Amino acid sequence: MNPQSFAVTVENTLNDLLNRIEASAPEVESDLVDNVLTLLLPDDSQIIINRQEAVQQIWLACSDGPARFSPQDGAWRDNQSGESLEHAIGRLLSLHLDHPVSLD
Repeated sequence: MNPQSFAVTVENTLNDLLNRIEASAPEVESDLVDNVLTLLLPDDSQIIINRQEAVQQIWLACSDGPARFSPQDGAWRDNQSGESLEHAIGRLLSLHLDHPVSLD
């Protein structure tokens, strides 16, 4: 993927995630600035999702540990587990919010 199409793809992905999170977990404060999606959770923890252009990945950072996602078969997949980005964020939100959150 060339750098321009990567940037557009990530921007669209982060905007889509923001909309899904706002609809599924309104108690989460979410902010998307300069292709960094920051989620502030009611338990005072954070999830930060951003792009890493040099390696063409989306990186997720939180107190539960980091994850790196690469494009595979039309989805962003965790490089270690194969879990989709949407599923990983939904799982983390469910854990921190004490109720199920699905972004799939």
